[in-house]
Amino acid sequence: MASLVRDPFVDLEDWRILRTLAVYRLALIALLLAVHFLELSAWFFDHSEPGNFFRIVSAYALPALLLLIATYQRFPSSGVQAHLAFFVDALAILLLMYAAHGASSGLGVLLITPAVGCSLVLPLRLGLLHAALATFAVFGAEFLRQSLNRIEGADLTNAGLIGLMLFVTSLGAGAVAARARKSEALAARFGSDLASLSRINERIVESMDTAVLVIDEERRLRLQNAASRRLLARTDGDSDGSPSIDGQSLITAVPILAQALYRWQEAPNLDPEPIALSPGGADLLPRFTRLGQNAWAPVLVLLEDAARVREQAQQLKLAALGRLSAGIAHEIRNPLSAIRHAGQLLAESPALPEQDRRLLDMIQRHTVRIDKIVEDVLRLSRRDAAVPQNLLLRSFLERCIATWAEGCPEGARAIRIDAIPEQLSVRFDPDQLQQVLHNLWQNSFEHGAPEPDDDAEAVLINVWLRAGRLSPGQRPYLDIIDDGRGIPVEVREQLFEPFFTTARRGTGLGLYLSREICEYNQARLSHVPRTQGTRGTQFRLVFAASEAPLTSVPTRS
Repeated sequence: MASLVRDPFVDLEDWRILRTLAVYRLALIALLLAVHFLELSAWFFDHSEPGNFFRIVSAYALPALLLLIATYQRFPSSGVQAHLAFFVDALAILLLMYAAHGASSGLGVLLITPAVGCSLVLPLRLGLLHAALATFAVFGAEFLRQSLNRIEGADLTNAGLIGLMLFVTSLGAGAVAARARKSEALAARFGSDLASLSRINERIVESMDTAVLVIDEERRLRLQNAASRRLLARTDGDSDGSPSIDGQSLITAVPILAQALYRWQEAPNLDPEPIALSPGGADLLPRFTRLGQNAWAPVLVLLEDAARVREQAQQLKLAALGRLSAGIAHEIRNPLSAIRHAGQLLAESPALPEQDRRLLDMIQRHTVRIDKIVEDVLRLSRRDAAVPQNLLLRSFLERCIATWAEGCPEGARAIRIDAIPEQLSVRFDPDQLQQVLHNLWQNSFEHGAPEPDDDAEAVLINVWLRAGRLSPGQRPYLDIIDDGRGIPVEVREQLFEPFFTTARRGTGLGLYLSREICEYNQARLSHVPRTQGTRGTQFRLVFAASEAPLTSVPTRS
């Protein structure tokens, strides 16, 4: 069922049409009065009667003025005023035609404008009804006038033409008005839908945990959601959490983000690098999207927590490893156990030749190696969730070294702590940090030692630990350094790839596993090339920012 409530926009247009007609009506009266006072009525209108002409025009002025006032008062309704206006116009013009001796005067053409205005405001059928009534009135007035004189066919023809023009213009105006109303109603409905969608989008963007900003072509901040306001409030040190940055230059408000935007504009295909909006703050991953096709279109910026993105990627990776490890356990471990068991039974045979026994030992060694690879992959996929804690690094390292020494019989494998501040704290899961450190130390002692055919005097490897902060207020780091033979330049790019190893007994999962654990704790493990002329290997572990109160957690062995 159609709604009986008129569209406000359409109703406003109706009042505008009625007001325009009222102004036109007064202008027409003023023009007719000017024609009368200049004594041009007889010249314009044949056989006119000046006295009657002036009285009709003067009487026409009063209702015309009242109709203009009514359009501003909007009372009565627009439909009622349209009817009144047409009847006033038709009556006045018919009287003027009668005073000017009929349709031949040409005044009948003035009926077209009121008919068009009425058809624009009223429904089409009412507009045609008014045209029919006006036509009948023109013919009636013409017959009445000619009944007092002789009948002239030309005047009746002119009256018919006037009626035809009224019908044609009313029909055209009504059709245009109906189509316009339909288009306006459709536009209003779509506008309402778009406004609703816009409010929904604004509500969604406002409630997003991801910081959202819009930057215009002049690199000024035009829009920000609640998450970005909180983020920038922490950056600016604003306690109310909602700094007003709208309209500010990006270079002034967030300089490091402006640099990231510039890098993206120079090379949009490169992956964005994490940024920190404040010293010691969390890493954020900026993502830029241009809201348009041209180079001057605004840019949408999403600031995501880099740690959360890494954690999500880590979860996907662990899920894939879980499926892989299940296949490995079924497809490799079961036949591998059968091979090992068969080798053990074969080794118990007393009649086994020495050459076959050496081959059997080779089979057993590689069986153990394959089993260790499977175990490393399974341990990676089954790793417990990280529980990062704030640790006093020096005291933690002392306990970790003590645990390492208990399982290492070689007393020469000493690990030295070098200039680590007592109050330096890091954030990491203590058990997982111990696992990473033990793995790195094991690599130094096993793979850093020279090969047997190298200089035999340089067998013992020294490892020392050094820590600090990258710069005042920035993240803490820990360097693990040894004086072994180092890592060749040609293999440094492959260090952290799974199953890559240069040792005959290695599995190639140690460093990969260590880096995965670090990323799971929002830290970063990397190889630091040594300066020219310096022996050894250096790994740097950059920790996440410490946020919780300091705790000293004992290491579980």
